[in-house]
Amino acid sequence: MATLAERLNSWFADAATADAVGRLREPSTSEVAQAISNDPSHDVTISRSYLTALRNGSQTNPTVSALSAIVKYFQSRDMTLPVSVSALIDEEPPARPAEPKEQWAAALADRQVQSIAMRAGRLTPELREQLLSIMDVLDDSKKTPQADA
Repeated sequence: MATLAERLNSWFADAATADAVGRLREPSTSEVAQAISNDPSHDVTISRSYLTALRNGSQTNPTVSALSAIVKYFQSRDMTLPVSVSALIDEEPPARPAEPKEQWAAALADRQVQSIAMRAGRLTPELREQLLSIMDVLDDSKKTPQADA
């Protein structure tokens, strides 16, 4: 069973967007608290420290209005997880859509993919982040139609 804190943290992770260099970045607790408090469509204000307490599990019984305001914020984001008050408080944890195991198996069966993965595993986290950024650029270049010279 996922806790309220675990579900809320999964929403923060799901709401991550690419920054200027293509790295995924979650919205900060401060940004979310400020956006909720500045929303003129309701009178709920949430402090950064209260939202932090919800995220770390030290606060476990928020008001319905606080839950509704949090849900409203995440509904305005591009999310893959279900976003509703019931999804936040239900016993079943929200699940990300899983890629079929066959796709993973096929990709990992390729010798070049194995070689890349093994070499990447020996890199520092910072270098792996740079490698992912390079791979994102390469993926984008395949999507962008190239003009004939």
